[in-house]
Amino acid sequence: MGAAVSVSLQKGGVGKTTLAINLADALAARGHDVLLVDLDQQGNATEGVGLKDEYEKDSPHLGDVLTDDDPVDVAEVVVDREGFDVLPAHVDLDEIEDRIRNSTFGMLWVRRRIVEPLLDDAYDYVVVDSPPSLGPLSDAALIGSGQVIVPLLMSEPSVSGFERMWDQQIRPIRKEVDLDLLAIVPNDLSGNNEERRIIEDLEGSPFEDALPEFCRSAEFEDPDSPGPGLRHRIAFSRAWRDGQTLREYDPDNDMLDRLDRLAAIVEEADA
Repeated sequence: MGAAVSVSLQKGGVGKTTLAINLADALAARGHDVLLVDLDQQGNATEGVGLKDEYEKDSPHLGDVLTDDDPVDVAEVVVDREGFDVLPAHVDLDEIEDRIRNSTFGMLWVRRRIVEPLLDDAYDYVVVDSPPSLGPLSDAALIGSGQVIVPLLMSEPSVSGFERMWDQQIRPIRKEVDLDLLAIVPNDLSGNNEERRIIEDLEGSPFEDALPEFCRSAEFEDPDSPGPGLRHRIAFSRAWRDGQTLREYDPDNDMLDRLDRLAAIVEEADA
């Protein structure tokens, strides 16, 4: 069986897009057929995998799939790419969000128009880069995937963004459909006492089970570990600039093992 997962947090600048791109790459490297879906209005994942021109292309595009008016088959919009395929974002995603808001079944479009037609038959995994805000499009992404991974900077604004997302979005959705929190991933860590404090707070919270082993405070004490979570590496931003995944840009980077372990968590949830 295949599975879909959204990478989401209702706050920008936390590395959400970078994590989505590299999770798709890690799953592909483990031998799976993978589709990366860019539902972020800014189109950063589309640009970050070298498909910037797709963002302003003429039809068919994502907006023609998510519509009430004779929707286009999603397979016509998917772009082949080495490693994994991509469903690019489009400049009119704000308009698409209005369509979802005003349609009776708009919240189900991501599931019915993208995930269900492609999962299993064409792809083993669908990774969705969600919008960084509360709204119909991010709701549709979570409902469509049924699973979510949350990247967090180790800062109070980032943690507050997660708490708002949990209370205002995830909990209400879970009253209606299944939505599993697969992982909370501390991201872009450089090593300081505030990072340790927040990780230890998460370990003492109801969300402790969502912290992968490589994200826990024990990593601070391991002399062979660079520390918990995904560490700050300039290669992440340079890879995005060049339209590449981290693996393509820097195949020896020490964070690839951690991305592989995150991909294994997604596999285990699907087992």
